[in-house]
Amino acid sequence: MSSLTRSRRRSSRRGAPQTALASVLETQGRRLVWVAQHLGVDASTVSRWCSGDRPIPERRRHQLAAILGVDPAELVDRQPGNGGATS
Repeated sequence: MSSLTRSRRRSSRRGAPQTALASVLETQGRRLVWVAQHLGVDASTVSRWCSGDRPIPERRRHQLAAILGVDPAELVDRQPGNGGATS
């Protein structure tokens, strides 16, 4: 892997939040560990939700919404190309 590729990878991680959850956490100044502790899950689980590697289970989405003080719909990522409908 070239240094340019590594640099691009790093800069894309530092860019805009990838998911709705990541955006809410950034806006509120919350950390993954804080969320994980409140949900009783491992921080790596929350990290996967924030990166989009794993979908947030519906039950957890409602729990997240409650602890973050947002509507559960705010934690659903909008899918590009489908008119803004949520998944």
